[in-house]
Amino acid sequence: MFFGTMKQIKVGGIRMTNQNYYFVKPYDEDLARPPHESLGQILNETYLQPFNWKGRTTRKSYWISFLINAILACLVTGITSYALNTHINLGLKWIDLVVSVVVLIWIFLAGLGQRIRRLHDVNYSGYWYWATIVPYGALFVNFYLMIQPSVQRPVKWGNYLFYNSNSPSNNYYDQVYNPEMDRSNIPVPTIGQILKEHFFDCFKWNARSTRTSYWVGSAVNVVISIIGFIVYYFVAFMFFLGAPFTEIFNNNPFLLTFSIISLIVLAAFWIWATIAQIGHTVRRLHDADFIGWWWWIGVIPYIGSILLPLLLFHPTVEKEVKWNTYLFEETDKIK
Repeated sequence: MFFGTMKQIKVGGIRMTNQNYYFVKPYDEDLARPPHESLGQILNETYLQPFNWKGRTTRKSYWISFLINAILACLVTGITSYALNTHINLGLKWIDLVVSVVVLIWIFLAGLGQRIRRLHDVNYSGYWYWATIVPYGALFVNFYLMIQPSVQRPVKWGNYLFYNSNSPSNNYYDQVYNPEMDRSNIPVPTIGQILKEHFFDCFKWNARSTRTSYWVGSAVNVVISIIGFIVYYFVAFMFFLGAPFTEIFNNNPFLLTFSIISLIVLAAFWIWATIAQIGHTVRRLHDADFIGWWWWIGVIPYIGSILLPLLLFHPTVEKEVKWNTYLFEETDKIK
């Protein structure tokens, strides 16, 4: 099920469609669609305004500029590789290299500006760009947020860079941003409550968990697991591989005992962290109105590692579900 039910609501006297959607929300036919943008305008905002981050850009503009950037990057890389591997003057090689680096940097900056404005266009802060440094975060930004249609109302980050206020079809986007339209009934737990839910409520599966809670808890779990892995590797290396350390262990039984206990503790933590992650995953699936058994899709090689995160990206279903309980009290959440 990719599209949910629809109901009509009024915001500021304007009838809007509130839809529980998952991947691609259809445009509301009762509201104005984003202004039309020509290819020239797309090229202008992409390459001549890369540092203008206080604005928004349409889905069409983003993906056309993405395609152009990819083609340009391939051409520049290919030409540079050919120039560096031919018997041309060394000075010309350096010129080619410098020009190529400058062009690639400009392509990167142009793409960065477009991505930030595209995030604004779907009503997300540009700081979500940093999620792309995490593998699942990159999936979430590139294959979820970037394919969403434009929010059909003003946003707090400004307007389209090519916007023409004289066009009657654009009058809706000329309205003043209203913060009340961004208010949501979805609870936002505190960091402390997220950690408590993730690590200490791991066996409470008959509940639900917000997207924020799940991804923050998962990120902390990954960081702690990596630290534990580094410690485990260091201890294991001393115990099994380092010949000088073996002699130390033979002469110091306490150190040997301490190392073995450390490995046992780390193994126990990884088991606990795995159970905690499973519990949080099941609750996140509940929050998107999926049964927890969808967790098993993640064990399918290759495909599962992509499909399960896509399910976990789904926004909270703002309706009652049969697991309709959050693991934090009203006083523990951020209003």
